[in-house]
Amino acid sequence: MTIQSERLVQTALEMSIEGRLDTATAPQLERKIKQWGDEITELILNFEKLTYISSMGLRVLLQTQKDMHARGHKLVITNMNAAVREVFEMTGFIKLLVQEERFVVIRKEGGQGLTLCLIGRMDEENVGVLTRELAAIKAADAAQAEPLPLVLDTEQLRFISTPAAQLLRKTIAETSWEKRTLRIINVSPEALPVFTSAGMGSLVEG
Repeated sequence: MTIQSERLVQTALEMSIEGRLDTATAPQLERKIKQWGDEITELILNFEKLTYISSMGLRVLLQTQKDMHARGHKLVITNMNAAVREVFEMTGFIKLLVQEERFVVIRKEGGQGLTLCLIGRMDEENVGVLTRELAAIKAADAAQAEPLPLVLDTEQLRFISTPAAQLLRKTIAETSWEKRTLRIINVSPEALPVFTSAGMGSLVEG
């Protein structure tokens, strides 16, 4: 098993797990998580390349979830394939662990602008997470002579509903983006028609 860690923002970390998470490798993941301590308030585990998970791996995840919840922190699991999801469902852990159905927005600030990484499933019930972020960015624009460009990165967006896209389009219009360039990148073939039907096709890059 290999683990790649990427600091998204000061308090958010993504760990990409590749291979098998079993009795032999679970302690490795546990040590990796613990070494960050209280530095991280949001931990995202990317399971895109995870091929197998055993009961020991599940126990490490459950303990991590309990520890983080006790400190008011978040655990998110993304990109679960069908085989791994089946293990979660058969054992009942799908109901206990925070997983990819959660919708999370991670802000990354760079020299060329702001990037909002959209992670998980976005529907009309949780689109408010993103609209609040956009409203906060708009409010901060008043202190800047030239607002930085904004990018919505949908690479880890697993799903977006049509009502959610329509609400997002409404928010963009209401927060007046005429002084800021906005792009939507890494849109999947499944999500493209949703963005287009909501009137945001011109914002999609590529």
